Amino acid sequence: MKKLLFPCIIIVPFIGFSQKKFDYNWLLGVRTDTGYPENCLNKLDFNNSELKILRDTVSSELFSTNSSISNNQGELLFYSNGCYIKNKNHQIMSNGNNLNPGQVYEDNCPNYGYTANRGLMILPQPGSDHRYYVIHQAFKIFDSPPYYRIDKLYYTVVDMTLNNGLGDVVEKNQLVVEHTQYAGIHAVRHDNGVDWWIIALAHGNNEYFKLLLDEDGLSVVDTQTIGDEAFVNGGGQMLFSPDGTRYAKFDFKNQLMLFDFDRATGQLANYRNVVVTDSSAFGFHGLSFSPSSRFLYLSTQRQLFQYDLHAAEFESSGVLIGEYDGFLFNDLFQVMFQKMQLGPDCRIYMVPHAPAPYLHVINHPDEPGLACGFAQRGIELPCTANYSLPNFPNYRLGTPYPTCDSNIVYVSSGFAPPPPVQEIMVYPNPASGQVTVALPLPLYKGAVWSLCDQLGREVARALLPVGQQEAQLGVEGLAVGLYFWRVEGDGNVLGSGKLIIAK
Repeated sequence: MKKLLFPCIIIVPFIGFSQKKFDYNWLLGVRTDTGYPENCLNKLDFNNSELKILRDTVSSELFSTNSSISNNQGELLFYSNGCYIKNKNHQIMSNGNNLNPGQVYEDNCPNYGYTANRGLMILPQPGSDHRYYVIHQAFKIFDSPPYYRIDKLYYTVVDMTLNNGLGDVVEKNQLVVEHTQYAGIHAVRHDNGVDWWIIALAHGNNEYFKLLLDEDGLSVVDTQTIGDEAFVNGGGQMLFSPDGTRYAKFDFKNQLMLFDFDRATGQLANYRNVVVTDSSAFGFHGLSFSPSSRFLYLSTQRQLFQYDLHAAEFESSGVLIGEYDGFLFNDLFQVMFQKMQLGPDCRIYMVPHAPAPYLHVINHPDEPGLACGFAQRGIELPCTANYSLPNFPNYRLGTPYPTCDSNIVYVSSGFAPPPPVQEIMVYPNPASGQVTVALPLPLYKGAVWSLCDQLGREVARALLPVGQQEAQLGVEGLAVGLYFWRVEGDGNVLGSGKLIIAK
């Protein structure tokens, strides 16, 4: 009797190579011209089913333009702030400097990183396990408002097989789109599960540029005209839903702009515009979808709303789930709301507007209403952060892996306390004719500077308007002696000290 021989099939779970942990390392910084120590960079590590928050003692030159990429196993490869590309050892790659050529900044970059809001993404090239595309937007100065505009979209290519696995830049600043654009780009996996769609929005009209990244490189597929005209203001956020079926944009001027998206054809459809807040209320806004793509979260600087996209009339489904509680970091900076990013642990993280060592957290974003568990300052950081939040797509869409893993738990890392805020300075001291009041950041609300003598009598007073960071004030005619100054704003004492008047 013959025996039937069957091939031995061993079923092995997906591990290592295919886990798509490209977004498992987040780097968050702060503007280094605000008086904070430069060598303090936040690192959020989501590996090994734990969220560890670490402090790297390197320069924190990450601001509005921020993204990083890890390999399939979750090991950090490199990151960029729109000015340069650095490897995992925080060294600028060969040919990795001078991104975004232009005329806006001296040497084309401020010392705190590029300021194109969400204007950079890093995507693995389809068909390659070692080439990555850095897609980035660049500013230009114009003669009419708005004077600073995004006018070009470039790509830069990193090859990780070079420099002993630390990577080198092999193509840089390759022009893809030359047109005035709204700040911000986002990407979504093509329906074929391999390629990537990237969308950039034109300024002053309703034209959307559709780009495709495939094994042959990055190219513009077409443009589509749909919806209302969108105007540049720099204060919003745009992104695709985790399931890739919707594309959304939210800012104070254009409000919520929502589309359906076809990942096979790249077509936008079913445009809806929803007024969420008073459009005259200037501020930086953010948005995020829940992991299931059912709920849409919209943040103004002071409020956080949840919308149910499964509701029959989602436009009226908005629920206020959070409102700024007035907390001041170091009695000076308002820890309000800004951009959001869905984490690999199924939580949504929100960066503050002013520099502060906190992240706001939506702990259960797929739960309706207040059950979503919004926590102001839910995560404490070792270093301050503001504006700085990495721009990631859903790398796991179209793979056997879920959008995120809710089993990842937060682990306290015992980091050092955050650095102190630079004090308000009044100089020269002693003074005779004029003093300068210097604040670490521009004022969010108007403030008052006052000077009193040793009997508590006010002898000088001046108003500091919104946006002011430095002012010169006259003290001529005051008698020689010791005086006491203070700066008050929004019902709080922002700073105080002593001033000597001399001849």
